[in-house]
Amino acid sequence: MITLRKMKQEEFPGYKEYFIQDYGKEISENYNHSIEKGILLAQQELEEDLPFNVATIDHHLMCIEINTEVDTILIGYLWYNHNKNKISAFIYDFYIFPEYQNKGYGTATVKALEKRLSYDGVKEIKLRVAFENNRALNLYKKIGFKITGYNMIKKIYSPD
Repeated sequence: MITLRKMKQEEFPGYKEYFIQDYGKEISENYNHSIEKGILLAQQELEEDLPFNVATIDHHLMCIEINTEVDTILIGYLWYNHNKNKISAFIYDFYIFPEYQNKGYGTATVKALEKRLSYDGVKEIKLRVAFENNRALNLYKKIGFKITGYNMIKKIYSPD
C-alpha cells in the first residue's frame, strides 16, 4: 500500500541533494549547458521555489512510502503545489527510486495524490515532462494525462 506523508525538515537535505543532481543533469542535457551550470541553475531554482524548504506555503513535499507487514519503506518523493484558487495542482517533481520502478508504484502514487487532491476540491493536475523521459511520459499517458503543448527552444548564436 502506498502512502504519501509530509516530508520532515530533517529529510529535506537528502531530497535537495537528489533534486539538484537530477534536475541539474536534465537542465544540462536539455539546454546544452555544462553539468556545473545545470547544477547551479537547479540549485537556484530550488531555493527560489522553496525559500522555506518544507515549510514553504502552498508547496507540498511528500515522501512516498510503501507499508509492508514488517516495515515502512521510503520509495520516492513527490513535490506539488496548488494554484491560488486551488482548482488545479502542479507536480514539480515526482521520483520513484530506481529499485522500485516498474512495479506499479508510480500509478499507485498518482492515484493516492488524486484522492488527496479531490478532498481539497482540486479539479486537475498539471505537470511538465522532460522531452526524453519516455518512462514518465508513458506512465502519465497510461493513467489519463493529455498532452497540452510542447516546450521548445532554439539557440541563437551571434556572429563574431
